[in-house]
Amino acid sequence: MKIMIKNSYIFALLGLGMLFSCTSEENTEEEQFFVKEEVSTERDELAEISDSLENNPENIDLWIRQGELCKENLNFSCALNAGAKAFRIDSTNIKARQLYAWTLINKPETPRSDIERAKRHYQYVLSLQPKDPQTLVELANTYSLTGDFKTAIKYINDALRMDERYRDGYVLKGSIYKTLEKNDLAVSSYQTALQIDPEFFIGHLNTAWLLTSMGNHKLALEYYQNAVELKPENLNAIYGIAKSLQDLGEYDNALKEYRKLGKIEPEFHITYYNQGVIKHYYQKELDSAAYFYDKTLDVKEEYPWAWFQLGELYYAQDRFQEAGRAYTEAIKIDENFEEAKQAAQKLRGKY
Repeated sequence: MKIMIKNSYIFALLGLGMLFSCTSEENTEEEQFFVKEEVSTERDELAEISDSLENNPENIDLWIRQGELCKENLNFSCALNAGAKAFRIDSTNIKARQLYAWTLINKPETPRSDIERAKRHYQYVLSLQPKDPQTLVELANTYSLTGDFKTAIKYINDALRMDERYRDGYVLKGSIYKTLEKNDLAVSSYQTALQIDPEFFIGHLNTAWLLTSMGNHKLALEYYQNAVELKPENLNAIYGIAKSLQDLGEYDNALKEYRKLGKIEPEFHITYYNQGVIKHYYQKELDSAAYFYDKTLDVKEEYPWAWFQLGELYYAQDRFQEAGRAYTEAIKIDENFEEAKQAAQKLRGKY
C-alpha cells in the first residue's frame, strides 16, 4: 500500500487556497484557485526549447533548462517529465539529479517512497558538494514532508550558516512554522525571504494567504498589492485584493476589483458569487444580488452556495415556493448541506 503525503513545500503552497464569502455571517469555506498559465517570455522560451528538443532529444542541458522554467511556472507535470528525461540521459549529472529529486516531492500528493528516493538523491549530491545551501534546504524538505521538523530545521540552519541570505531557507522554515501553527514565526520567516528577494512573486502571495487565514486582512492586502505590482494580471493576486477589501468592509472598492477580475477570467464563478453576497447582505440591493447569483450558476451550475443564497434572497422577499426550489437544488448537489436543510425546514407551512 502506498502512503501518500500532501505536499506543502515552498513552491507548492497554492494549496493554502483563498477564502470566499459563504453566508451573511462569518462562516467561510476554503477554495483553491489555481492560476492558468500566463503569457510571458518564459512561455516563448519553453516553446523554443520544445522545438529544439524535437531535433535534439538527448540534449540534457535543454531538458534541465525546461525543467527549471516549469518549476518557476509551478507546472509540476512538465517539470517532472523534464527531470525524469534529464536523469535518464545522465544520472551522474548533479543538476539533473537535483531537478529529478525536486520533481519527486513536488506533487499534490507524494508517495512516501518518492520522498525517500528524493532524500537519497539529495544525500548523494550533498556527499559531493557538502557546502551547497540549496541541497541542504531541499534535503530538509524531505524531512519536513514526513513530519521530522527537528531534522528539517537543523538542515535549514546549516544552510543559513553557509549563506544567511539564502531565500528558500527562510521560506521552508516559514512553511514548517505554519504547519506547526506558529503563525507569527511563519510570517516573520516569509517576510525575511521577501526582504532578501523583493521580486519573489509567490512569496508575496504565500505571505498574503497566511495573513488572510490569520484574519489580518489589512496587512494581507499590502502583500496582494505587492504581488499585483509584480504581475498585474495574475488572478490570485487580484482576487486577494478584492476579497481583502471585502473583508475590510470596503465594498465599492471590492466590487471594482471583482469587475476587473471578471474581465480577465470570465469563468471564475467566485467572482460573481462574492459580488452577490456584497449586494445581498451589505448593500441590500436584492435584484443585483439575484443577478450575480444567477451569473454564478451560469458559470458553475453545480455550486450549492449560490443556490442556497438565492433561496435566502427569495425567502426575504416572501417568494417561498422559489426559495424552496433553490434550497432543494443546493441539497441535491450536497446532501450534507446543513444550512440548506435547516432553511428548507423553516419553509414548512409557508406555501
